Amino acid sequence: MTRIFIQDKATFKTTARTYDDAGFLHVPGRVSKTGTQQYLRRELGLDGDPNARVTVYRPPEEVFAADSLASFDGADVTVMHPGELVNAKNYRKTSVGLIRGAGQQDGDFVKADLVVKDAEAIAAIEKRGFVELSAGYTAEYEHAPGTTDDGTAYDYIQRSIRINHAALLPAGAARAGRQARIFDHNPEGNTMTKVTLDSGRAVEIQDESTAALVSDCIERLNKQVTDAQAELDRRQATIDGQTEQITKLQAATADDQITARLKAVTDARARAEKIAPGVTFDSIDPVEIQRQALAKARPATDWAAKSEAYVQAAFDMAFDQVETTDAHADQKRKLAEDGANRLPSKDKVPVHDSYAARFTNPSKE
Repeated sequence: MTRIFIQDKATFKTTARTYDDAGFLHVPGRVSKTGTQQYLRRELGLDGDPNARVTVYRPPEEVFAADSLASFDGADVTVMHPGELVNAKNYRKTSVGLIRGAGQQDGDFVKADLVVKDAEAIAAIEKRGFVELSAGYTAEYEHAPGTTDDGTAYDYIQRSIRINHAALLPAGAARAGRQARIFDHNPEGNTMTKVTLDSGRAVEIQDESTAALVSDCIERLNKQVTDAQAELDRRQATIDGQTEQITKLQAATADDQITARLKAVTDARARAEKIAPGVTFDSIDPVEIQRQALAKARPATDWAAKSEAYVQAAFDMAFDQVETTDAHADQKRKLAEDGANRLPSKDKVPVHDSYAARFTNPSKE
């Protein structure tokens, strides 16, 4: 395995600042943590795309190893990373303080006590917000792909961690995550509040008000989810009711369509029998019935090639002609019957005979 220089970053709040008589700033804070972290391949000296990311696992047995924690004692404090390990050649230009004492395990984190001695560095913390810490260290990297207990996959395992310095950085450069924070004035260390997330995972939060805020946020989110589910159930009930109504309407519509279809077929057959008496209509399609009737009445036309609109128009015209012819026939028959009714019967005396009898047989007065 190759030992290389690496830098980690962690965020802290500016809350536990104390000053000694010399004006030096004493600040305890979390510097590093266990778990997985993302690195660029070039940071680890790996071949391939230098900007590709790899996941490195920092197991507790390595982070909290006695030799690793002991390496915090006397490590330098810098403003920004010097770009290399702090050494005798760059010490005067880079170091602004030191870490006093060995690192201490604090949950998943390593806590260390920083002493910042340089006035400009102290001003950077107070006025410019240089409140994040980034550990500079050497470590060995073992290529051993695996999965952590929480299911996170990793590519390398970090071993033999040795701290060289802790850099003060502006906000927003935290590799270890924003749970790393500067402590308050409690000499026994901060009381951690455990908050159970909606996923069931429990996390520890240092500030009680922040813990309360997180818990309240989770409760409100859970209520929103519950309300949203209730609204979805209500809408689903409405949809189910509407679906049932639609099914009933479709059934009723189908009955109406069947009735209308039967009427159309019956009417077409009745009219077709007048246009083409004696033809047997074997279709239940009104248009086909019309075609069959027209084919009988007007065989010279290819009715199979005509459009439905054309067939219907011709059928209506043919039916009107039949109706007109029948009407004329009825009228002639009625006139003939009326004429026959006006003819004299044998029992009646002709008019001229009656007139002659008045002169030949005068009545007596």
